[in-house]
Amino acid sequence: MTSSNGLRLAFYGAGEVARDHAEAARALGAVISAGSTRSEDSERWCLFHRQFPEAKFEKEPKNFASRNDIDGIVVALPWDKQDDALEWALGCPKLILIEKPIASNSSLLRRLLEKHPSTQANKLVGYNRRYYSTVDALRQRLSSGGLRAACITISEDVARLHRRRGPEILSEYLVNSSCHVLDAAISLFGPLKALHITRTRQDFEGGSFDSFNGLLSTASGIPVCFNCNAYDPAPVGIDCRFDDGTRWCLSPMERLRIFEGYDVIERSDNCQIRRYEPHLADEIIEDASLRPGFLPQMRAFLTNDFGPGCRPADALHLLDLTEQIKATAKEPAQ
Repeated sequence: MTSSNGLRLAFYGAGEVARDHAEAARALGAVISAGSTRSEDSERWCLFHRQFPEAKFEKEPKNFASRNDIDGIVVALPWDKQDDALEWALGCPKLILIEKPIASNSSLLRRLLEKHPSTQANKLVGYNRRYYSTVDALRQRLSSGGLRAACITISEDVARLHRRRGPEILSEYLVNSSCHVLDAAISLFGPLKALHITRTRQDFEGGSFDSFNGLLSTASGIPVCFNCNAYDPAPVGIDCRFDDGTRWCLSPMERLRIFEGYDVIERSDNCQIRRYEPHLADEIIEDASLRPGFLPQMRAFLTNDFGPGCRPADALHLLDLTEQIKATAKEPAQ
C-alpha cells in the first residue's frame, strides 16, 4: 500500500489521542472504519463516534487482525493498559501504529520482539516529535558534525499527572510523560548512556516523585546534561552547542531557535552593566493546525514509509536509558 487514499483504519482505544490520530488520518483521505473501547456506552466511545460517525463499534478489538475490511490499526490505550495488548499488536501481520509507551519495561518488549521477529517491518511507535520540522532541522545540522555538548530539560507538572493518570504514574513518568523529549533526544544523538545521576525525592499528595539530574553521554563521548524535575521553572527541550559557535535550541519542542554570536550592549544611564545578548539568527515554528507532528506521522504510517519514525526495536533504547537512570541514580551528598 503506497497511498493513504481510502485506507481503512480501526482504532483500538478511543480516547483523546486516538481522536487526534483519526483526525489526521481523515485529513489524509483515510477512512475511519471501526473502533473499540471498553464499552459501547462509554464516554470515550460516544465522543469518538460523534466525531467519526462512520466508525462501527467492534466489541472484540482483536478481531481487527482478521477482518478483510480493515487495512491498518491504531492502538491508543491508556498508558497502564498498553502491555496487555502488546503481544497481540506485535504479532499481528497488519500495519499498526502503537501509541507510546509501547511497553512498561525493556524486558517485556525485548522478549516479545524476539518472539515475533517477522512482523516488525510495518509497526510504528507513536513518538510524533520525531516528525517535527523543528526536530528535522536540528537532525540535519547534527548530521554535519561539530556537536560540543547538549542539554535535555524536562519539567513535570505533578498535579496534572496525578489528576489525569492516577498516583501510579508518579513512579513511571520517565517512560510516559517525559518520554517524548527523551525519545527525540535519542533519535537525534543516538543511544545515550547515564554517567552520573542524582535522585531527589519529593512527597506530594497521593505519592512521591523522584527528580533526576546529572550527566549522560552519546556513544562518541559527547556530554549531555540531563535535568528532569517537578515544577522546574526552566525551558523544557533540547539545547545543542556546536563548534562553529552556534547554539540550536528546541524549547519548547515546537520552536527551534538558532543563535549565532552575541550582541554586546554597552553600559548606559539606565543600566550600568555591560550585557551580552545572544543573537537570534533564525527561528522555525512547528505547524500546529492539527496536533503537532500527528499529520506527518500519520502520512508516514499510511504509506508504510516511516522515515525517522520509531520502530518497536528503537523503543528499546528509551526503555534501557530510563531503567539505567533509575538504577544508577544516587542520593546527592549533603
